[in-house]
Amino acid sequence: MQLEQFIQDIIQQGKVIVAGQVIPFTQEDTQQTTEHLRAYYDNQLSELTGPVPAFQPEAAVWAAIYLYRAVQLTVLRELGEDAVNGLLTSFTGAVSPETILSVDLSFRYLPNLLGLARGLAPEDVLVKQIQAAAIQWPFSSVGMKVTGEMNVEVIMNDACLRRAYIDRIIEARDRSRCNNDLVNEYIREALGDHGQTFWPDWIPLQKDLSGSQSQADNASC
Repeated sequence: MQLEQFIQDIIQQGKVIVAGQVIPFTQEDTQQTTEHLRAYYDNQLSELTGPVPAFQPEAAVWAAIYLYRAVQLTVLRELGEDAVNGLLTSFTGAVSPETILSVDLSFRYLPNLLGLARGLAPEDVLVKQIQAAAIQWPFSSVGMKVTGEMNVEVIMNDACLRRAYIDRIIEARDRSRCNNDLVNEYIREALGDHGQTFWPDWIPLQKDLSGSQSQADNASC
């Protein structure tokens, strides 16, 4: 039950143990992991507002396996580029509020994972894979220093995800997420009259009459 134990450990303790060799997960292990993730999903419902997207088991298990293998690959450095590309496969399902929130059960630890791999060269294929995952799943990667275009349309169109996403940005004071007009508008709304308390140096984007963003505001956000 290596995958199930991994998920329990990272959720409960923030510390994990991975196998010293790549061993396929058994069907029983993935089934037990699914149930554990489902219970974890249900436990977070009180922290969310609005209609909460339903649990999507395939996405949740895919993300758990991805996280496990990525941690394993930071330890087993003798495994080469082919192993990294072969083990860290992309999610093939549709990106939806359900998959985003289910993937987040494991991918909320992506910032920790990047920190674990920080000792590797920036051009290392594993680092690139982790950064690509962060860009593909922006809901889970708030606070990570990565560059690339993030599609937040699905997040912003779902009331539950949007509120949680904005709260995460404010909590992390993640300026890199401030280059989107809609995101900025919801940050402004969430901060209300308490901006100086929760994010003292946040400056909303401003537009000139032509509709383009000013350079000064781009630099501040």
